[in-house]
Amino acid sequence: MGSNSWMLQNVAEFVDEEKRRVIDMACDEELIVVGVSGWNGEARVYDIKTGELRFKLQCNNLGDTPAPFSHDNILVWLGKSIIVTVGTNDNTLSVWDRSGTMLAQDLHKDKEKIANMKRIKAMEDDDLKAYVDEKTAGMSEEEKYSFSMTFAFGIVENKKKLISMTVQDDLIYGGFDGGFFLIGNTDGEWKIIKEVKLDYEVVEIEVAGNWIAIGKVNEEGKKIFSLWNPEKEEMVEDLKVDLKRFRSCRFIYPYIFLIGGRRDADNTGVEIWNVENGEMVRHLLKEEKEYEFISTNGKFLAVCEHISSWTSGEEHMLKLAVYNVDQLIDQDIPEESLWSQSYEYSTLNLGGEHIRAVLNDKYLIVNHGRSKFSIKEITQE
Repeated sequence: MGSNSWMLQNVAEFVDEEKRRVIDMACDEELIVVGVSGWNGEARVYDIKTGELRFKLQCNNLGDTPAPFSHDNILVWLGKSIIVTVGTNDNTLSVWDRSGTMLAQDLHKDKEKIANMKRIKAMEDDDLKAYVDEKTAGMSEEEKYSFSMTFAFGIVENKKKLISMTVQDDLIYGGFDGGFFLIGNTDGEWKIIKEVKLDYEVVEIEVAGNWIAIGKVNEEGKKIFSLWNPEKEEMVEDLKVDLKRFRSCRFIYPYIFLIGGRRDADNTGVEIWNVENGEMVRHLLKEEKEYEFISTNGKFLAVCEHISSWTSGEEHMLKLAVYNVDQLIDQDIPEESLWSQSYEYSTLNLGGEHIRAVLNDKYLIVNHGRSKFSIKEITQE
């Protein structure tokens, strides 16, 4: 029987003076990808062994949008051979190869409507005014203003606006109000290869073992999941648990790990549920802190503390905690006996950064400062 104790040892610290406001993060054995919050719409991709910045990705199409309206949060995923990014401002979904070449963009949007919007925005001022006057005849002043703003900011109606997303291998699952779609590569062409219509808004999509967990909010305000079988391409069952309106989750099937909570729900710690029997396994760190980011490699779980404001100027120590998954799901082990490793980072040294931590098979990668990453090797004692 192996040891029940592990060590995390610093093996490298990387510096990127241009890295700012990391909001999302993904890694594998080769790459670290971070999505940033701000006005540049960037993701940055690093070599995990050297820390070298390999390339930057422009992840939205807001270059002509005035600064107050072009702020964006860039979300990132890694597949086997692809990087996937989403700009949440204009709902731009981009697929890239691992050298930074764009393979596809906005396959979930109406290409004809986008082309028409570009045509309208390219009109001369007099022609554009005449077009808007014709289209807004009979509208109220408020309706006219709203209509005009759609052209000023290039807003195109999108019936498949992304609400949730995940990537499994090189398949992209995107949830919207009315179902979800799959994007993949067929005979060298990236395209939507399947669309599944549902009578609800898909608010969560997560890889759950051999299945894809599809989440919605029920009439009681609880989140519930159904399982999609990718091989048979069908829904196979509804899971037996009604969950709070959590912030984020990860599956290690049949377990789900939840952080955060809305309304009157307890938003502290990490709730762990068995979704097959509907029982809570434990509420880790209950009434301690609220966490905003969760990551797992299937063996270990990392959670990063939430901070709601940077405006006070007072020092606040943000916590990163790492646990072993097998111990977490063993109800015979009391919380005080669980192995864990915690780190604290001062907000005075973060410069507006959030703590982000992700895991591959061997390392924990931590974003914890204006310009710094740390790489920590996980070894068994």
